[in-house]
Amino acid sequence: MRTIPIDAARRITLGAQGFSAGRPTGRLDVRHFRRVMDTIGLVQLDSVNVCVRTHYMPFYSRLGPYDRSALDDWLNESGENFEYWAHAAAVLPIDRYPLWRWKMREMTVWRRAEALLDAHPELLVDVRRQVHEDGPLTVRDLDAPNHKNDSWWGYGPGKIALEVLFANGEISALRTENFTRLYDAPKR
Repeated sequence: MRTIPIDAARRITLGAQGFSAGRPTGRLDVRHFRRVMDTIGLVQLDSVNVCVRTHYMPFYSRLGPYDRSALDDWLNESGENFEYWAHAAAVLPIDRYPLWRWKMREMTVWRRAEALLDAHPELLVDVRRQVHEDGPLTVRDLDAPNHKNDSWWGYGPGKIALEVLFANGEISALRTENFTRLYDAPKR
């Protein structure tokens, strides 16, 4: 077995993640964002923001200071990316969408949703129809009942239906300026 020094292993690993390329000079644009995304493959989304939202950090660490609104526009409005559950909520390049279809097809309904959907089988049909006819929309825009339960996340029936449809790829999502999730038909 061939071994390499720990310093070399560290350089290889950091280089593979785009840290050896050096930061660009001049004005940053979508080409730079694209290069980072192509290198790392996805960026995790998290609503907890101690410093800044998590999806900003990988770009800053590889590019230096940049216009966050330009990144948000590219991530959410360019059509080049999609949001999905890639171990956690994440944004991925749209060309990788086919690679995630297997997970969408295999996605099972979690227990909390299963009981709700067994009791109200029409809920998924109604929410799917509303998203396809009226989307993009937020949870608040739903006609479905959305009173919150007493669980930690507090998801109501409408939100649960949206999340089931999102998890199995029947609807897609993007983020608004204030990080609210907008649900829509995938092809729109």
